[in-house]
Amino acid sequence: MGNPSAMHIITTHKNTDFDALASVIAGTLIYPGAIGVIPKSVNNNVAKFLSTHKTAFNLILPKEVDFESVDRLTVVDTNQWRRLDRMEKLRSHEDLAIALWDHHGNGGDISADWSCQESVGATVTLLVREMRKKEMELNPLISTILLIGLYEDTGHLSYPSTKAEDAAAAAFLLEHGADLNVAAVFLNPPYEELQKDILFTMMQDTEK
Repeated sequence: MGNPSAMHIITTHKNTDFDALASVIAGTLIYPGAIGVIPKSVNNNVAKFLSTHKTAFNLILPKEVDFESVDRLTVVDTNQWRRLDRMEKLRSHEDLAIALWDHHGNGGDISADWSCQESVGATVTLLVREMRKKEMELNPLISTILLIGLYEDTGHLSYPSTKAEDAAAAAFLLEHGADLNVAAVFLNPPYEELQKDILFTMMQDTEK
């Protein structure tokens, strides 16, 4: 029997984008009982999404983590300790089991016991592969947030880094009810006043 108070957390990089958020959420589904830890600093569009949807997922902030109880750490969408929020104290935990999911390749300083690091367009693609392998059924909300993450990091499957597996993952999510209209709202947020002013200034200063 393991420690009943043991805690498995899944976290990602500061200034969290949608691929990172989607990968954390996917991880909480692949690892039952795991808790997602979202850094305090997130991108503006991610903050807007979380303001209305956070309670639908098993997510907490770093300040809510009981670090003494953490015995498993899963890191997604980064392989560098310095990019994590308040996780430095876990580096000295002797019995900490670390898993890593990342699409940025090697070169980080997180020494994982298990890792899935492949050059695909988005980290969430790797986690969707695992979901497909496990024949998991996803609801439309989950499918939509995972698709948003995939589309953001692949430029709607248009970036040169996009692989065939990214497209296959997108198809799987669409089959499970991912809503492209909702995705468009968060991927193409309307300009705020400051952004409009900056854009207007840039257009004025542009030489033809």
